Amino acid sequence: MRKIIIAGSAFFYKEAQEIKKELEDKNYIVVDYPKKINDDIELEYKEAYETFYDNLSKTDDLLLLNLDKKGIEGYIGYESFAELSYLVVKKLQVNKDHKIYIYKMPSKEVGCYDEIKHFLELGYIEIYK
Repeated sequence: MRKIIIAGSAFFYKEAQEIKKELEDKNYIVVDYPKKINDDIELEYKEAYETFYDNLSKTDDLLLLNLDKKGIEGYIGYESFAELSYLVVKKLQVNKDHKIYIYKMPSKEVGCYDEIKHFLELGYIEIYK
């Protein structure tokens, strides 16, 4: 069974739980996913962040759960883009067979739209089905 991480804004923690179940039904082992964290407690945020990157180094696949947020279709924040980019670089450097998915095509309002479009064109990532 392949290991997968669901990345994305902690704002989507409820939706992430639903996708987690869907992926487990497809025989994935979900290693990590967005969880509600208390941004007021710096240690909790720091621990979640460090654990997430540690798990990224151990996963086979990634699904970026880029749902609509703040009136922007397919929202991708800077941290989520960094996580996706980290796995793209790992895929290129280690020549691993990572599967990297985004949930949906982001709108042109998303700051990293051009990069996502290029990653799709180059075959580094694909849209989740």
